Amino acid sequence: MRDYILNFADIDRSSLALVGGKGANLGEMTKAGFPVPEGFCVTTAGYREFVREKAGEVTEVLAGLDPDDLEHLREVGATVRALLDAVPLPSNVASAAVKAWQELGPDYAFAVRSSATAEDLPSASFAGQQDTYLNVIGKEALLGRVKQCFISLFTDRAILYRIKNGFPHEQVALSVVVQRMVQPDVSGILFTADPISEHRQVASIDASFGLGEALVSGQVSADLYKVDKRDWQIVTKEISQKKIAILSDEGGDTKTVDLPAARQREQALGDAEIIELARMGALIEAHYNAPQDIEWALESDKIYITQSRPITSLYPLADPGAGDGALQTYLSLSHLQVMTDPMPPLAVSVWKQMPAIARDKLGDYRYLHGVGGRLYADVSPFLRHPIGRKILTNFLSIADRIVQAAALEVTQRSEFQAKGERFNPSRLLRYLLPLIARVPGNLFINRTDQAIEQSNARIESYVAQANSALSDDTIPLAQKLDLGLHYLRGFFPVASYWLPKFAAGMLAQRALYRLVGEENTGLVTDLERGLTGNVVTEMNLAIGDLADLARASDELCSVLKDREVPAQVRLLAARSLVGGSDFVAAWEGFITQYGARGPSEIDMSRPSWSEDPGSLLQMVVGMTAQSETGAHQRHFDGLITKSKEAAAELPKRVGWFKRPLVRRFAKVARDLFPMREHHKFLMVRLLAELKIVALEVAERLLEKGVILKREDIWFLTIPEIRVALKTHMDMRETVSQRRESFKLDQRRTPPRMMTSDGEILRPSLNLDGAPQGALIGSAVSAGIHEGIANVVKDPAAQSLAPGEILVAHFTDPGWTPLFVNAGALVTEVGGLMTHGSVVAREYGIPAVVGLVDAAEHIQTGDVIRVNGDLGYVEILERANS
Repeated sequence: MRDYILNFADIDRSSLALVGGKGANLGEMTKAGFPVPEGFCVTTAGYREFVREKAGEVTEVLAGLDPDDLEHLREVGATVRALLDAVPLPSNVASAAVKAWQELGPDYAFAVRSSATAEDLPSASFAGQQDTYLNVIGKEALLGRVKQCFISLFTDRAILYRIKNGFPHEQVALSVVVQRMVQPDVSGILFTADPISEHRQVASIDASFGLGEALVSGQVSADLYKVDKRDWQIVTKEISQKKIAILSDEGGDTKTVDLPAARQREQALGDAEIIELARMGALIEAHYNAPQDIEWALESDKIYITQSRPITSLYPLADPGAGDGALQTYLSLSHLQVMTDPMPPLAVSVWKQMPAIARDKLGDYRYLHGVGGRLYADVSPFLRHPIGRKILTNFLSIADRIVQAAALEVTQRSEFQAKGERFNPSRLLRYLLPLIARVPGNLFINRTDQAIEQSNARIESYVAQANSALSDDTIPLAQKLDLGLHYLRGFFPVASYWLPKFAAGMLAQRALYRLVGEENTGLVTDLERGLTGNVVTEMNLAIGDLADLARASDELCSVLKDREVPAQVRLLAARSLVGGSDFVAAWEGFITQYGARGPSEIDMSRPSWSEDPGSLLQMVVGMTAQSETGAHQRHFDGLITKSKEAAAELPKRVGWFKRPLVRRFAKVARDLFPMREHHKFLMVRLLAELKIVALEVAERLLEKGVILKREDIWFLTIPEIRVALKTHMDMRETVSQRRESFKLDQRRTPPRMMTSDGEILRPSLNLDGAPQGALIGSAVSAGIHEGIANVVKDPAAQSLAPGEILVAHFTDPGWTPLFVNAGALVTEVGGLMTHGSVVAREYGIPAVVGLVDAAEHIQTGDVIRVNGDLGYVEILERANS
């Protein structure tokens, strides 16, 4: 019998393979002493006995299903279920189940629930994928429901969920939980962490009368209660109108009843019961050491727990280390860098090692954290000090207004201000004073027309120095790795040459708006466009030149467009074609200058254009199809002309006493503001040098059996690599676990700002004058444009027709070729000074950024209006209407 039946008392969390996630949790809680109604599990051995004869046929039928072909999937699902429905429940499984049922008490009603082995896991809940039956009465009903639960492993939704989440069908098995039915007065769900705000110290309770089925199925609006677990106070109480309740029927199954009008607005749980339930949830959370999603029922004033599973949707917490317990606030640097995709551990570790100050024993910057594969900075010390708060929030006003609003919100909280480290202005001033001291000279006195050439020369010199040092094969690998990090940290001293110049350019630009008056702001906007010397703009123009060369012959274009052939092979074949030698020569020159760049380039693990030119070549090919020869240069030349005209006209629009200042500021802005991308260009090139070393290290660790393949290096950290080089410690299991974690991180949506309690700060932006229903963001490039939206997810695979509106989660330098044809820009991430905003201004197209979930609200083909003057987007016509 024990092969097929296990009582809850014999089960714990290690029994997953035998009783699935639901069964393992119920047994674990039973053993821990929580009030779980008694029951047993029909084990996965019973399931395998049931499907044994049809298992091969089922696997064959399910092979190769396309998750996007839902109609075919439904047909296959029905076929599989019909195959299994014709199979009788094996007699040995049935007799074991009946015996266990009789021992519990055949006069009771039971809940019969499916419990899959890939269910209620930390990484995937599979909630609702298989069947559940309530109020099952009698032997025949019990056996029938057990069989139906077995079959429900192949519901359409379960098949689809497994395919999309990479769980092989044949590796998943199912157990059936048989549990004495609680006949509750009230039931519901308890989240030990608020599932909306993700605050770990707030419990959230949904409650309704009768069985929880009414709540889960969406037939009734439940009461909502929230409890602060720090002081056990009810902080939210929303009483809903509960028109119906689902109750057990005397003959079996359930029935729906209408509640009397007088009872519909009653509070389902009393205050004392709310607190008691929240406290019980906290104990269960502590037992599992993870936030829980708990099903509960109240019967005759006693609370029963009928299920508990981990909450899989919460974003991970930063590890504050040995802190003082103060509330900390973390800012997403990934959002500020407009690259919110996850990075593997080594890419994150390199960033944490980059600052030369405030480092811990392992060399990590102690205010920088890798959370969910993204970079978060602990900005709490800044926000607690009035000077630091002013500096940071002023910066955020141009970087990301949503984050600025979140930062201001958290600073108003007494618990945040009560204790914790505070920013030391004198320490920051010590670092910044030498830079600040050089700004006035650049703003008012110094010659500025050669600043960009001089800065470019410094970049080339430093990168060449790093390349020469790191190419020395006589240096031991561990030392070479540290040398690469040394050159990366040297980025700051090199960039300090042009940062005061760029700061002067930015100050000059902003001062012009005040000096010339509101009626002349259009001229200042024209001045900002067509600025020469920006490395991204220059790169984009060079891509346009490549597209022009690719048009030399139809045969050359045809060869370059053939995506079935690897990019390197296409480039090799191009040499012998008409115009091909000129194209390849220009291509090689481009790669020499910009080959370290590429999509999501702050992630060192991503292939650069020099490593994988496929995405770059596709951009070039896309430009040949969507624009005319020389269009990019003509467009930019027009912007240059307007910028020069604006520089000449602005002094004429002000009084004589302002005229010299306006003339000077216009020149400084045009000469120095284009350097805003220089620091990132240098950083990306230094990362490329360090990457060469990292791959050398990978080869060594692969040779020593530390890792299984070269790409495994991305799943180790800098401190771990140092140890591995010294000891050859086996890291294969660590790498395997982190690969799985990385897959989970890829499905997560990172918050812009969060607290150490896990709360995600989500302030909303309001805008006076925006039409009702408009999507609100930040205006970063002036103008209004109506057109067809094109939601782009992969700039290498998608292109824009002239006038289309580019809608994206974010853009970085790898996206800029798309701006040539874009009529306007809309992004979910960004601020006034982020990449897409600056490029939009330089190209003279309206842009609204920081528009939360833009790529979900807007669909390709929608007709939308982008108001870059005020900062909103209107959807005028749906593509599918």
